[in-house]
Amino acid sequence: MLGRDDETDLLESLLRHAAEGRGGGLILLGEPGIGKTTLLSHAEERAAGFLVLRAVGAAPESDLAYATLHQLLFPVLGSVDELPGPQARALNILFGRAHGAPPDPFLVALSTLSLLSLLAGARPVLCVVDDAHWADQPTLKTLAFVARRLDDEPVALALAARADEGHDADLPDVRRVPLMGLGRAAAEALLAERLGERRLTDSEQNHLLTATGGNPLALIELAGRRPPPEGTHEPLAMTDALQRSFLARVRARHAESLPLLQLIAAHGTGGVDTLEKAAATLRADTGPLHRAELDELLTYDGTRLVFRHPLIRSAIYHSATPDRRAAIHRALAAAFDSLADQHRRAWHLGQAAVGPDEQAAEELERSAEQAALRGGPAAAMAALARAAELTADGPRRGRRLWSAAHAAALGGFTGKAAELLDRAEREPHLDEEDRIPLAVMRAIVAEFAGSPEDAMDLIRPWMPRVLRLDRRRFTPTVAMYADLGSRANRPGAWSELAGWLENLALAPDDPEDAVLLLLRRACRARSGRDAAPATAEEGAAIGSLTDPILMTLAGALARGLGEHELSRRLYRDAGRRARTDGSLGALAWNLEYQAADEIARGRFGLAQAYAEEGYQFAREVGQPSTACRNRGLLALCAALQGRPDAAELAADVLAEASSRGLADARSYALRALGLIELGAGRYREAARHLEAVGDWDTDTPPDLVVGVVPDLVEALVRAGEHERAATATARYVGWAGHAVSPEPAALAARCRALISTDGTADDHYAQSLRVHAALDAPLEHARTQLLLGERLRRDRRRSEAQHHLRGAVETFRRIGALAWAGRALSELRATGESVRTPEAGALSTLTAQELRIALAVGEGLTNREIAAQLFLSPRTVDYHLRKVFQKTDITSRAELMRLVLAERPA
Repeated sequence: MLGRDDETDLLESLLRHAAEGRGGGLILLGEPGIGKTTLLSHAEERAAGFLVLRAVGAAPESDLAYATLHQLLFPVLGSVDELPGPQARALNILFGRAHGAPPDPFLVALSTLSLLSLLAGARPVLCVVDDAHWADQPTLKTLAFVARRLDDEPVALALAARADEGHDADLPDVRRVPLMGLGRAAAEALLAERLGERRLTDSEQNHLLTATGGNPLALIELAGRRPPPEGTHEPLAMTDALQRSFLARVRARHAESLPLLQLIAAHGTGGVDTLEKAAATLRADTGPLHRAELDELLTYDGTRLVFRHPLIRSAIYHSATPDRRAAIHRALAAAFDSLADQHRRAWHLGQAAVGPDEQAAEELERSAEQAALRGGPAAAMAALARAAELTADGPRRGRRLWSAAHAAALGGFTGKAAELLDRAEREPHLDEEDRIPLAVMRAIVAEFAGSPEDAMDLIRPWMPRVLRLDRRRFTPTVAMYADLGSRANRPGAWSELAGWLENLALAPDDPEDAVLLLLRRACRARSGRDAAPATAEEGAAIGSLTDPILMTLAGALARGLGEHELSRRLYRDAGRRARTDGSLGALAWNLEYQAADEIARGRFGLAQAYAEEGYQFAREVGQPSTACRNRGLLALCAALQGRPDAAELAADVLAEASSRGLADARSYALRALGLIELGAGRYREAARHLEAVGDWDTDTPPDLVVGVVPDLVEALVRAGEHERAATATARYVGWAGHAVSPEPAALAARCRALISTDGTADDHYAQSLRVHAALDAPLEHARTQLLLGERLRRDRRRSEAQHHLRGAVETFRRIGALAWAGRALSELRATGESVRTPEAGALSTLTAQELRIALAVGEGLTNREIAAQLFLSPRTVDYHLRKVFQKTDITSRAELMRLVLAERPA
């Protein structure tokens, strides 16, 4: 370990913290031979008292889903059945120990976290992954998920990877430790140690140190070679030089075994039986294996042969000619003859092919289906992409590229999905049935990682044909188009949909058709026509939906129709289904809707918890646009709660949303900034932010704009812009007259009260409060009480003012809107009433994570059930629950349940 004091200190600190219950991870990054494996071995040696789990990534298995994870967890799979049922089932299906529906990748990740946490209950755990750049992508995503959740776990994760080849092993939130060459003193000490009595001249030593850059393995391997003559050009790149050195040594000592070694290098981590079959086909002598003649190059771990250093394997594999490599891969494909090894067989056939090969392409396509069943979208993506490369027929190649893109999107590889779709769209002779799914898939990618306007433009040309071709198959696309119209500030989408849907014969007992009927009702309501409520048959059909995305879209339609109970049930059930299935992509998207609904209900703590969860999950699954929207809702929560970081957060979201073209996230940020200014009495600034949401002075105002008009009217009135406030109010009142939901009527009456100059303000305020009282919208009710109280105080109607201001103060306190509570309190004091500063309720003091756990306890869930819902380990839930008890000064779950019931808004 010469010259590696800093790195060994880091590794020992990682182990020490893990032993204390504060786990974490790091990844060693550097060129081949720089000492990554040696440092990992040092960590294993120092992990006294730890359970050590080890895996090594391998290029031939880099496209086999969870191959590296299986290698890592193989010694402890006997403990899987101690996990909660869905998690145990996920890992058992994944590793071929049980049959069932494919587990979602994030259910696999949660199950892995739970298994490691369970094992760490007996002793701390060290997970070591060498050559992580060759680990399969599903394993890397799983390890990234786990690494982000180790703060309260006695688990350490240590990886090593090269950055110049293989997969990107740059795990977010895992500390990167780049390794440089040894310093001169350490390099000279290493040479002296390895060369013994032999000494290099100063010239030889200087040349060697310069050529190797202090790479330890290069120093050792090249020290015995004759240096090039003085004045020669700079040597080959070090990787090439090392591989040549390794290969020269192998040829010198094991020339007759080179064909066998080439086969082993191509084989990967399959069993020895398969290797023997392939060797027989190639007539390669396996005797040296049984005579232990290759032990200096290979190690046997009981099931498979592994090269002692990856560079040896690489050098040997690339020493084979292209024709020889193709023959080796064909022999290996034939040797993998069991159903369980179908993916390995297909992979080797794909490697053996040198041009269009439909048989290999079909094998790869079938293996992709197997990979999908095992929860491996990345493996399915790789197999399908290779199948497309081997496909001569254009339309068939396009369909395989689309399938690969679909697998990429499921796996969170949005960039790769877009690239595959680009290739598919360039294929000639695709018919309508092929091009429509391409457009739909590209729109989905744009929804999650691009802008809603781009998504709309992609699918709009196909919408009439979608409904004609197969409306049930494309119902999510049609519903998504309506949702995108609202997100993109394009109200014209609804009139287009009305025309497309009006004459369709829809079956009310069919779930997909029931959603289209709900959409048709929403279109009619927006045009001012009567929208009859759903029949019992339609309601039952909607209740039988199972797709979380479609359920969420249906919930949004129901909300627009004022059917809040149905909307919330659909949101909630969609979220639960996504959690149960481990579908983090669907869940991240669903949580934005739930957060927005909770904001409207004045439940800011819960809204913050949903949006924070959605933001984190969206980042994990590669949905930057979804992440930005959830962060916008976090900014809005912060503004409504009066938090000091609200303005900075909103400004950050505004910049990102503007650059991404996200009108919805931009509106969240602008409203947050407007409310901050409104609360601070800077009314012109407030109006400027709110007007920037969009053009409100139109005949058909967009949804996002309509949502901020009541705030805008208040700002304009306070700023003395009465004429503009009256114009905005007239537009809003006209729009509210067509709204099915009662909330707009309450806000319209408040706007009319604010601009009133004819003595009718009291009547308008009274109407607004009557409607508010029947709704689950405490924030707006309290704001109306505050505005009325302020007016009554100015009119010297002190007793009436105090009544409304007391109600506003209490509501703002209860829901945690402390900035608004302060404003109401100032008005109440101005009436002459002596009152103390309100304190937030006990639940308002909790972090978002603590609140989610407290509310789950209130629902009667156990720690294991809460952990499964929130994608945490039970140990982490227990840690946060202790913090909840400390902050709320309670000592039992029963007390916490009573507190939740008492403080949680209805």
